[in-house]
Amino acid sequence: MSRALVVGGTGPTGPHIVNGLLADGYEVVIFHTGAHEVEFDGEVEDRHGDARDPESIAAVLGDERWDVAVCTSGRLRALATHLVGKTGRLVGVTGQPVYAGSTRPTPRGKLPLPVPEDAERQFDAEGYTGRVAVGEDQLFEQHANGDFEVVIVRYPGIFGPRAPMNHEWAVVRRIVDGRPFMLMPHDGTSYFQRGYAENVGRLVYLTATRPEAAGEAFNAGDERVMTSRHVAVAIADELNSDIELLGVPAELCRGVYPLAEKSSIVLDMSKARELLGYRDVVDVEAATRLTARWLVDNPPDESDLRPGGHGRFDYEREDRIAAAWRRSFDAVKAELDEAAE
Repeated sequence: MSRALVVGGTGPTGPHIVNGLLADGYEVVIFHTGAHEVEFDGEVEDRHGDARDPESIAAVLGDERWDVAVCTSGRLRALATHLVGKTGRLVGVTGQPVYAGSTRPTPRGKLPLPVPEDAERQFDAEGYTGRVAVGEDQLFEQHANGDFEVVIVRYPGIFGPRAPMNHEWAVVRRIVDGRPFMLMPHDGTSYFQRGYAENVGRLVYLTATRPEAAGEAFNAGDERVMTSRHVAVAIADELNSDIELLGVPAELCRGVYPLAEKSSIVLDMSKARELLGYRDVVDVEAATRLTARWLVDNPPDESDLRPGGHGRFDYEREDRIAAAWRRSFDAVKAELDEAAE
């Protein structure tokens, strides 16, 4: 029986990856912190440890061998170093921030869209975004050295059940709280690549099991991209809300709806479609509506979410911004009307 290691496995995409491998007959072991547990479609061996710590990695995995290892979390370079000669294929999950210029806030975005896998990557940014490209290059060098086959999958903004970067909660909570309006940075005109957890999990499964994927990097995400306003409109419609979406320059309302504050970025998905036959399992709008319903039925503990996703809920501040913006708008409109007479 073929063996698969999934590092992570309990995040939003993990169960879809694991269940795909189980359906193919793999014996699956997951390696994660133990902070969250989920149910799978079959028997899975569950191991706990710190996938960011080389000593913990060595203690948990030892010298075991795997047909495929999928690393959705942990320190990718440390995992890849340990797995030399111990796996036939290593799928390393990185992210869209690897692309140079992808993290600028509106309205400073200048990336030509859609972004292909061979677009310029950034090496000089601080923190996580500065290390992603370096880690990818290490893995591709290991592929060239014959340590194992490598596949890189670059995640977008993941949404769906249990997603920690949950942009949709910014809309859902305001509707649940009965807010009459929601500030919409730049009128929600930005297109930001998201990926429904089930769709991205399907793609990772394909990269782990298709021979054509070896040595390649793949963008991950939904095949269609909605504007941030379209996301909010779909959620409001699904929840039968008539909340007003009030367009305001993003510079005046930072932190209200981070999805609309991002520069437009659309990832080119043609490589995954053409090489692996990938297609979305769930259409992006249907996925957005399912996510809205799930959040209403399962309100997240905001301590489990990354604030950069949903932003903050300072309604008094939002009321002041809205009142000031409406006054300014009315004053400008009156002046233009007077000039036109």
